Amino acid sequence: MSKGKVYGLRIAIGLLVFMFFKITSYKLSEWGTSTFVSMASTVLTVLVVFEIIGYTGKYLIKHYKCSLTSYRTLTKFYIGNCIVTAPFVIGAAAFHTEILIPAFPCTTCTVEISLATTIAQSLVLSWLIISAKSFMIYVEYTKRSEHEKDILQKELALSKYESLKDQIEPHFLFNSFSVLTAVIEEDPKLAVDFVSRLSKIYRYLMENTSQLVLLSTELEYLEHYVFVLKTRHGQSIIVNYDLDAGTNQIPILSLQMLVENALKHNYFSKENPLTINIYTEGSDFLVVSNNLNKRPNLEKTTHLGLENINKRYELLLNKSIVIQESADSFTVKLPLVPQ
Repeated sequence: MSKGKVYGLRIAIGLLVFMFFKITSYKLSEWGTSTFVSMASTVLTVLVVFEIIGYTGKYLIKHYKCSLTSYRTLTKFYIGNCIVTAPFVIGAAAFHTEILIPAFPCTTCTVEISLATTIAQSLVLSWLIISAKSFMIYVEYTKRSEHEKDILQKELALSKYESLKDQIEPHFLFNSFSVLTAVIEEDPKLAVDFVSRLSKIYRYLMENTSQLVLLSTELEYLEHYVFVLKTRHGQSIIVNYDLDAGTNQIPILSLQMLVENALKHNYFSKENPLTINIYTEGSDFLVVSNNLNKRPNLEKTTHLGLENINKRYELLLNKSIVIQESADSFTVKLPLVPQ
């Protein structure tokens, strides 16, 4: 809904609230200056109440990462808004009763409305508005949550598809089989380990359906993947680890995608190895950094890896990855998620 329609709806609600007060205190057939002043005051009060509700919701989501789809959070949202809006509503009722009405006296009032009555009516009506808005927010965020879940499932499927595609494409399989053929005769134990780790890579890709995984689990998978790479490339790839995984989590396949990204975009050899450093920065970030030696004739890439990781962070955690590039290094920082 556009902003114009939203404010139009809020003004309409304000007019309905005003009509409630008019029915209880004025003759409907009588309209004067005091009537229009009261109307403007009531509509303005309703608009401010809606703005307070909106800012409260944004504050909860931004600072506490709350999901407004749970009854507990929605109850806190409702009670919090009732408390926050109460002083303003009481003040508006007092201003209306004690200042506006005496300033624009009404000669057609059917009953004398006391300050206490006006405050009570105003609070009840504001709480009814908050109740209606809370229900609307619940419906909206439930639909949004379902939509985001669908997107996440598609993103996860896409990331697995891209990763699996990279590893079962003829070029990758040919190189893996070539390495295996050479290793079988020279070092049978290494060949067995190679096949075992290769199978663990595929099993991890096919069987794991979680959006978030423990960093320790992802590191274990990455070690299998790096082992296969180093068996093929030898000392032209160096991966250094300096971190304590703890109970932190990251989106699945994030690390492998970053390692793949480094391999695809850089030239490396035994004399000029690709060095990938994986470490933690405080308790907030997992950092993956590599030296730069860009391939001169690199084919155009869609950057699906980095975009996929960032989109999943935004949808899952309302966070973004940090990408830094200098003349000699490329660094990606992944926000860590406590379990």
